[in-house]
Amino acid sequence: MTEARQARSSTHAWSIVALLTLAYILSFIDRQILSLLVEPIRRDLGLSDFQMAWVGPPAFATFFLLFGLVFGRLADRVRRTRLIALGIGIWCLMTTACAFADSAIEMFIARMGVGLGEAVLTPCALSLISDLFTRDRVGKPIGLYSMGVSLGSSLAFILGGALFAWLTTSGHDPFAAFGITAPWRETFLLVGLPGLLLVPVFLMMREPVRRERIGVAPPSIGDTARYLGSRSRVFVPLFCGKAVFNFIAYAHFWIVPLFQRSWGWELKVTGTVWGLTLLVSGIVGVMLGGWLSDRWYRAGRKDAALRVVWGALLLTLPLHALAPLMPTGELALALFVPALIALGAGSAAGSTATMLVTPNEYRGQMTALSLLIASGLGQLLGPTSVAFLTQFVFRDPAALGLSLSIAVLVFSLLAFAVLHWGLRYYRAEVRGLEAQVGAERA
Repeated sequence: MTEARQARSSTHAWSIVALLTLAYILSFIDRQILSLLVEPIRRDLGLSDFQMAWVGPPAFATFFLLFGLVFGRLADRVRRTRLIALGIGIWCLMTTACAFADSAIEMFIARMGVGLGEAVLTPCALSLISDLFTRDRVGKPIGLYSMGVSLGSSLAFILGGALFAWLTTSGHDPFAAFGITAPWRETFLLVGLPGLLLVPVFLMMREPVRRERIGVAPPSIGDTARYLGSRSRVFVPLFCGKAVFNFIAYAHFWIVPLFQRSWGWELKVTGTVWGLTLLVSGIVGVMLGGWLSDRWYRAGRKDAALRVVWGALLLTLPLHALAPLMPTGELALALFVPALIALGAGSAAGSTATMLVTPNEYRGQMTALSLLIASGLGQLLGPTSVAFLTQFVFRDPAALGLSLSIAVLVFSLLAFAVLHWGLRYYRAEVRGLEAQVGAERA
């Protein structure tokens, strides 16, 4: 391949990664905006903490998980760019539907729809990225894509907080003609509609050639089950590590109420500060995770990506357990920052680890299965376990920090042990796959 052709190929590959990252950012804005609006929604709909926890991530997870495997299987068989366009359209429209919810049931259904649309993106995105880059250079683009988590989450708090503050100012009712005047409802509309502009972009995008296949025909469901079952010692630790990072991330559903209840911070201040914290820490973390995965892999460490996950959890565990117990919000942030950097590094490395150990024809399904297990457990247990401890064990809303600390500590210790056990099996599986596919170039 000539230098000019290589440059064009590289530019095309990175442009696709940039668009996928933008879509991921928008998806996390729509996913996380609810966390900023917990208190006004809870007050207007008359919900308890435990009820609000179920309207949050578990509602999203219901369809996200049920349809994730379906979309993952489709990602291994059909044109992935068009599938992404469909998903974007669904989740943006369902985010706007949240603005019209008048009960917990209606909000639950709308958030289920958001989860349905977003179930499409990551299985398709990681499969696409793995076809665009060589094995020893896939960590950085996956790290960039993973940056969408921190960028989207931070913008949900920063932009959402600014929008909410602007909408609460007298005279700012841009959707009054539709009967929508509550600031939290208007916020859903303002963050949900812009993403529809990406739908035609992905409809027109060129699909890259699939690489690193070990079979000719697409695998059946039985083939996938047998493949996974024969490699349980590889994928169980991998999924377990990703699960605890998701658990911690979705336990952050209670971060804004934590700063409000424990340290008396206002919603706008908390949204801005926490959003900036996520932005900086997340960018540093995911890029660090991708860089370390690539660097150590080129140095001959076949378990590099999974080892980054293990090390990130080692750092996150004590820092995140102590942060909610600090006497001031400022001290809590001082501990949350390095914990979030490690969290971002582990998250990016976990996605890289999945791609490096999975043949092309299984990547969409394995990504979807990873989301089913890891993201599913995180979304179902993260917010609800914290709410359960607060409401039913400590019976005190002010004990939110203690609940968050205990929940994270227990789940992190379990995952840490399983991850350490699985490192040697992961190394052997990566070597075996390399021998089969010959480490093809893009």
